[in-house]
Amino acid sequence: MKRTSHRRIIIACLYLWVCTLLIPQAAAALQGGEWRLSGIVKGEDGTPLPGVSVALKGTPRGTATDESGRYTLSVTPQAGVLVFKFIGMLPQEIPFSGAGTQNVTLRSSEKSLNEVVVVGYGTMKKSSLTASVSKLENVKLDQVPVGRVESALTGRIAGVNVVQTSSAPGAPPVIRIRGAGSIDASNDPLVVIDGFPGAGLGSVSMNDIASIEVLKDASSAAIYGSRAAGGVIIVTTKKGRTGKPVLSVNSFAGVSSPMLHKDWITGQEFYDYAVRYQNRELAWAGGDVTIPVWGDDRRLAQYQVNPVLMNGVNNIWQDAVTQNAPFQNYNMSVSGGTENVRYYVSGTVKSEKGTIKTTGFNQYGIRANLDVKVNKVVSAGLMVNPIYSTRRLAPTSTVSLAKYPSFVPTKNDDGTYPRARDLWGAVVTSQANPMAILDGTQITQQAFSNIGELFIALQFTPDLSFRSSFAGNVSYGTNERFQARFATNNGISNGTASDNRNINLLNENVLSYNKTFGKHHDLNAIAGASFQRNTYRNAYMGVLPGSFENDIIKTLNNGIIDPSSTGSTKSAWGLMSYFARVNYAYKSKYLIAASVRADGSSRFGPDNQWGYFPSASAAWRVSEEDFLKGNALLSNLKLRASYGVTGNFNIGDFSWQGGIGSTVYSPNNQLGKGKAQTSLENRALSWEKTRSYDFGIDIGLFRNRINITADYYDKRTNDLLYSVAVPAISGFTGSISNIGDIGNKGFEIEINSQNLTGKFTWQTAFNFSMNRNKVLNMGVDKEKLFEDQYGMSWLLRVGEPMFSYYGYKAIGVITSNEVLNSGIPLYPGSRLGNPIYEDVNKDGNIDARDRVILGNYQPKAIIGMVNDFSYKNFDLSIAVQANLGAKVYNYENQYYQGALVGAMRRDLVKNQWWSEQEPGDGRTPAAALSTLNFQGRSDLYLENGSYFAVRNVNLGYNFPESISRRLRMSQLRMYCSVANLLMVTDKGYHGYNPEGYNGPYPGYNDGTEPINRVVTFGLNVQF
Repeated sequence: MKRTSHRRIIIACLYLWVCTLLIPQAAAALQGGEWRLSGIVKGEDGTPLPGVSVALKGTPRGTATDESGRYTLSVTPQAGVLVFKFIGMLPQEIPFSGAGTQNVTLRSSEKSLNEVVVVGYGTMKKSSLTASVSKLENVKLDQVPVGRVESALTGRIAGVNVVQTSSAPGAPPVIRIRGAGSIDASNDPLVVIDGFPGAGLGSVSMNDIASIEVLKDASSAAIYGSRAAGGVIIVTTKKGRTGKPVLSVNSFAGVSSPMLHKDWITGQEFYDYAVRYQNRELAWAGGDVTIPVWGDDRRLAQYQVNPVLMNGVNNIWQDAVTQNAPFQNYNMSVSGGTENVRYYVSGTVKSEKGTIKTTGFNQYGIRANLDVKVNKVVSAGLMVNPIYSTRRLAPTSTVSLAKYPSFVPTKNDDGTYPRARDLWGAVVTSQANPMAILDGTQITQQAFSNIGELFIALQFTPDLSFRSSFAGNVSYGTNERFQARFATNNGISNGTASDNRNINLLNENVLSYNKTFGKHHDLNAIAGASFQRNTYRNAYMGVLPGSFENDIIKTLNNGIIDPSSTGSTKSAWGLMSYFARVNYAYKSKYLIAASVRADGSSRFGPDNQWGYFPSASAAWRVSEEDFLKGNALLSNLKLRASYGVTGNFNIGDFSWQGGIGSTVYSPNNQLGKGKAQTSLENRALSWEKTRSYDFGIDIGLFRNRINITADYYDKRTNDLLYSVAVPAISGFTGSISNIGDIGNKGFEIEINSQNLTGKFTWQTAFNFSMNRNKVLNMGVDKEKLFEDQYGMSWLLRVGEPMFSYYGYKAIGVITSNEVLNSGIPLYPGSRLGNPIYEDVNKDGNIDARDRVILGNYQPKAIIGMVNDFSYKNFDLSIAVQANLGAKVYNYENQYYQGALVGAMRRDLVKNQWWSEQEPGDGRTPAAALSTLNFQGRSDLYLENGSYFAVRNVNLGYNFPESISRRLRMSQLRMYCSVANLLMVTDKGYHGYNPEGYNGPYPGYNDGTEPINRVVTFGLNVQF
């Protein structure tokens, strides 16, 4: 890991953008005896066009026009077709049958403005949008080696923060669109796949995706009402096209390599630090550190150091439990159709080993999309997408595996697993051997899901249509866990099993009207109704610990069922909705839109069961005004403004009702078990509502060669669904209520540019976003504190970001008795080597009133950039990302500082205070289990989580048509891709993953998996 700063990261992004200009270009040698073609290429206004791509169709041969619009190209003496392409212009194909002059006039194209964007319950031209919507087309995303769709979005869309908190196979990233606005309810975006709301991105293969749209502001998302507060992600899958059948195969395979720490201490150095550690503990206990560390009864066993530490195997457990993990992905699809029937069928097989040994993920999926035009009025369609997956998980966190003492070998010669205490008594950890934990614990998940839809559409008139659909998402899952005796700390086997079923049914009916009145008035309107019901069942059971007769049979029939760990649950929710939207345009330059949705949900109290979510937006296409029309510099200028209201109903089922739970009572002095109310009823429980304003501008420069989209937004979430304390006299401790407000304000910009055209092309997509989160209202309570047992506190306070780190600020170390007795304010019970904390209120004492806000887990800025290059048949794509300003509570550090004579990392122990003679750097206190209470509650484990990453580099080669035709292929492409080629973090960051957290609160890292560098080789074939 290298040191970096915000300024260096930004400079690195800009440098990468500019330095790629130095990529050398090879000049094609002219061959004798060829036809010489030449001419001038002009625009509609007669102006010569420099940089126009001129290519011989079906071959890699080509050139580009010079500053005067002239081109010259030599070709083999054979009739062919010249293809002329230029940004902002319609391409042209000109046939030729001999040498000569071919002058061409290219016509303007508004392709980027007329690009179709999917919005809720319909589509719109990009030029007609009045809201903030980003679109990502699947050009090469299916060649990005990621386990899930979400990861391919990283750094590609402004305002969308994709956080890979875990590198475990199949683990979903966390997505936040324009910040988090809820405390107890979900902040996840609503995912809509082919019109089905509430699906998961894990249920679709990237190979099947045509495009992904993100509805970022409330105006665009309000049509989804009560589920859209976190934004909306719309996924559109591929459909068949009219024409002959096309068979496509996309296959890739590669290896994932964990990016590991290199500063582990072993051997003599490990022994020396262990002596320091034990002597320090002995000194704190008032003992004599001059007594020999081993074999002298005057030194208690708990303070001795076994020589086995320096004579052991020097086992680095991080390396022992990780591996270079192979993966492979195969997709085959067939598409085509006639004017009346179009089809797309695909199958995907995915296999991924985990970089933590024994872990892995396998997935098998089929997708079929069928569209049938019965006659001029009636059309129908069918979509099915069954997916089956299996997954094996790691039984514990990475830190629990890597922290084991280095003197313990992985296995004994007889195949058994040694433990630390087998080699050195009770001084060291009692944990089982890490490889025993991995080999002897089987946590497996199996899942099957099928999203299907059947629809019928009626085209009553050219302007009026109706679509009715019935869809369902049926999923089943099983979870099994078995842990053998040798894999547990106490030598007692255990096991559990559960299965669940979820059925989500949906009926939607939408009436659409599109009409142009006269020459200048365009009207688009929809009205619809939606009815959705979800049912869920879960059954689970476990065995009495230690009741497995042996470790061979791993199913529960080998043990005794534990009644207290056996049961089942059922739940259900329903949603009834009515919605409408109107879009109006005058002369295609004055645009207004409005929508409203009414949702009735079973999750809310009878007094507030219905919620209403309106929106309005307007835009002015200034570039269509006479004073700007035809402007050579400013080819597009649009101003946008929007307002909308969205909701959040993700609080669980029946939360408004008083809950019933198990309780113990003793009638007639006889102990019994029964049911009793556990929470208060709240019939007025209502929706969280997010009200959002957005002001945006779209700019196109130089015939839309450069496109800029910028937005400023201000969104406020009101009536938070929040668990509040109630008076104990009521017999209860809390109740869910609507209390509090959260605000998010931010700015984001996207710049897409065509930097170079012609034989060598270069395109750049750049985005920047920043969001400021703040608690605006907490009701009666002005703040609420969440405390970890030994660690950091997380604070909700009015005027501060959500879940701010809250604790003591370290300003030094008690390096000597002189400092200890100097009278400076110290934390109660402090001793030599402990930290000195700032006396914030200057009262001469260190207590809870001296705690301050220490930072936040949310980034201050996110930068993403993708550069695409092409030269002849080669193409290169480089995607980079920077995340700036976030802080991580890296609690795992304390496990690598010598506790229980476990694993040590040099960067975490070398600067510690060990004694008055070895005071360290004066900033790093003594770290030990006995001092966690002194260190964990401060900023000592708080680290800068900023990073710069080269997320993906993809180099591809398209074989010439002459070669692919010989192989009876229409297209043949091979590529190599590297994900996470480079990750640069702050020098003071010591974790595996600056985005990783697995603790109970945001930003809490207690041992997440390492980031993986992934090398992939792939092949695309089309017939």
